[in-house]
Amino acid sequence: MRLPHPGFVLSLGLLVAASDPASARAAAAEPPPFNNAGQPNRSQNGPWNNDVLVFRVPADGAAERLATFPRAGVPTAARLADGRLIAAHQHFPADDDAAFDKVAVHFSSDEGRTWTSPAVIELEGLPAGMRFPFDPTLVPLPDGRIRLYFTSLRGRQFEEDRPAIHSAVSRDGLSYVYEAGVRFEVAGRPVIDCAVVLHQGIFHLFAPDNGAGANPGAPNRRPEDLPSAGTAYHATSQDGLAFTREPDLRIEGSRRWLGNAQSDGPLIRFFGSGGPRGLWSATSRDGAMWTLENSLPQVMGADPGAVALQDGAWLLVVTGPPRQGAPPDNPAGNPGPGARTPVVNALDANGDGTIDPQEISNAPAALRRLDRNNDGRINPEELRPAPPPAGPNNGNR
Repeated sequence: MRLPHPGFVLSLGLLVAASDPASARAAAAEPPPFNNAGQPNRSQNGPWNNDVLVFRVPADGAAERLATFPRAGVPTAARLADGRLIAAHQHFPADDDAAFDKVAVHFSSDEGRTWTSPAVIELEGLPAGMRFPFDPTLVPLPDGRIRLYFTSLRGRQFEEDRPAIHSAVSRDGLSYVYEAGVRFEVAGRPVIDCAVVLHQGIFHLFAPDNGAGANPGAPNRRPEDLPSAGTAYHATSQDGLAFTREPDLRIEGSRRWLGNAQSDGPLIRFFGSGGPRGLWSATSRDGAMWTLENSLPQVMGADPGAVALQDGAWLLVVTGPPRQGAPPDNPAGNPGPGARTPVVNALDANGDGTIDPQEISNAPAALRRLDRNNDGRINPEELRPAPPPAGPNNGNR
């Protein structure tokens, strides 16, 4: 008898609806990547119907779209020791069942403007029975190698084991060797989709709170088992292998700790999902105390990966909206529970869910920012909601 595929899929709206049980039940109804015959569920809606979008984001000005990785999600990016860029993501090709729901990588030698074709990573030493990596995070190491942090578990479905963070290392970005043991876990709670950064000699790991229980996508969860909005786990390590849990983090508004962390030397910068402008960024000197930034331009995407470019801009890789022609999540075209339109995002500048008197007085200027093409009108494309923040597991964004 074939066991359920380990890549149990959660809706991208799961964390957005963390406090909405009805929405959480709808999230859990999404199909797994493979059907009972072992074939990819391409005909149904899922993360395989999204693309990863690559943007150049300057210090000031609008984001410039550079490239697209079709049928992909949960991206991450880094710079290799030889200067090239590497991007990794969950891979859902339309014509290769063996590569479906695996981690693939691309390489760029021109600062992200062109990329090699996707190649599924090789992984040596993964213990028998463990799920192939999902939710990748790439971190360059001082010795020139690159470490892949990822989510995995023993067994074929979440009910058999709680997801936790593992790692592997590589010298070329394509062939990895598994590093024995669990990097980070929390008793009784699934840890999924982490971000890791090496900052001033210390590795910092961040992962969103997914609530209690083995399966964060289970329907009818008790209110006390649901995740806390805006909360993240934080852990530190001297060697990037043995992590010590630190006090949990909180961020205001509808923001989620789904994204990527980078260090510029003095500061850690976190790029997250679910802010008023689609993504949010904040800085910290120690990984514990954070200051929100307001300079990040609007980027239509979720669960970003980031890497600094040589000209001072950022390269962001994000999970984009569903592909054109994908089965609709909401055939009526109405925002789902907890959805925020661009108008609400523009007016609710601090993301706290309330339009206060100061925000009302700033409404004319806020609405003008929706006019991205500066034609003096706000057209339907500019009113279209951004994709919801990324969900917490294997590529479903």
